[in-house]
Amino acid sequence: MNTITFRSHDDLISAVPHFLRFHPEGMVCVPLSGDGPVARLDLPPTPKEMEPFLQTLSDTYLRRHPTQRIALLAYGDNAKACIEALSELGDRLANGQHRPDVDPVLWVNGDEWFDVLTGTSGTVDPSARARMDAEFALMGRVRPSGSRTDLAAALQGDPAPVAAHLAAAQERLKEMDLSGFNTEVEWLGSRLDKFTENRQPLSDVDAARTVAAIQSGTARDAVLIRLTRASAPVHTDLWRDLVRRSPEEVRDQAACILALSSYMDGDGGHAWVALDQIEGARPALAEVVRTALEHAVRPEVLERMFHDPSRGSASMQQAVLRNQPTQGLRGHEHNNTSNRGIEGPGSASPSR
Repeated sequence: MNTITFRSHDDLISAVPHFLRFHPEGMVCVPLSGDGPVARLDLPPTPKEMEPFLQTLSDTYLRRHPTQRIALLAYGDNAKACIEALSELGDRLANGQHRPDVDPVLWVNGDEWFDVLTGTSGTVDPSARARMDAEFALMGRVRPSGSRTDLAAALQGDPAPVAAHLAAAQERLKEMDLSGFNTEVEWLGSRLDKFTENRQPLSDVDAARTVAAIQSGTARDAVLIRLTRASAPVHTDLWRDLVRRSPEEVRDQAACILALSSYMDGDGGHAWVALDQIEGARPALAEVVRTALEHAVRPEVLERMFHDPSRGSASMQQAVLRNQPTQGLRGHEHNNTSNRGIEGPGSASPSR
C-alpha cells in the first residue's frame, strides 16, 4: 500500500487538490486516521447557516465515520469567515462524543497559510507541491483540475455535429417495432464494449444514435449493467465526451450517466458537476445519484444495486440508499477513497 506522509503544513496543503481532484474553496476536512472521507463544504454565507454547516460535518466525523485525528483547512480570502468557521467547527468536533484530535487548523489563501492553533504562518514551498505531485503520480493519480467552474466549463462543447444526425436517429427509433428496438439496444451495448476496447471517440452518427437511445430506460439499462467500479474510469471518459457533444434536448440523460460513472469512480466533485448540467426536470437516475451523494453511500452499494435485476423503482432505490452506511457530506464534494495510507506529523491536541 502506498503511504502519503505529511511532514509539514506545506505537504498537507499540497496534497488536498489531489484528494479532491480540483483546487478547492471553502472548508476541507482531511481525516488523518481511519477510513473516513476527505470532504469539502462551502463556508456558511450567513450566521444562520452556520448550524447546518456544523451539523453536517460533525455528523460525518463524529457519528458516521469517527476518526482519532482530523485536519481542517479553510480556503478563501475572507479571513474573518474562514477563521470563524474553523474555530466553530474545531470546537464542535473537539467537544463531540468521540473527541478527535483536531490539528492542524489552517486558513489557506493562495500559497499563504495561517495556523489558527499556534498563530504561526507561512508560504507553501514549491518543492512540497512538486513532491506531492510526484507521489500522487506514482499512485496513478492525474494532476488536479482547476476549480469547479473549470470542471463545468470542460463539459461545454460543440453539439452541432451530433445535432445534424439526431433527428434521423430519433425518427429511426420511432419507426422501430419491439424487435427492431431490441436490436438497437444490442447495438448500443456492443458499441459501448467497443469503446472500452479501443477508447476511440464515437463518430457523430454513433453518438447521435447513442444519446437518442438512452432516452429509453431499457437502453439505459444496457449502459448501467456494464458500469462497474472497475469500468467506471472508461465510462467516465465516454460520457464526458458525449455530454460535451450532446444537443440540449438529449443532454440530461447523458449527464446522469456521467454523474453515476464519476461517483462509481469515487469522484463526488465531478459527479455533482455532472448533475449541475441537467437543465430540465431531474430524471429518476439523477435523483438516485443525488441521494447517494447527499448520504455519501459507498460506490460498491450503487454497483450492487444497478446489477440487481430486482432493484425496484427509483424511489425504492433512494430509500435503500438513505439507510446505507454513509461516507461523506450532504450536497457537497467528498472522495470515496480510503484514507488508510495517510500519515501526518505528530502534535498535541488543540486547547481552547
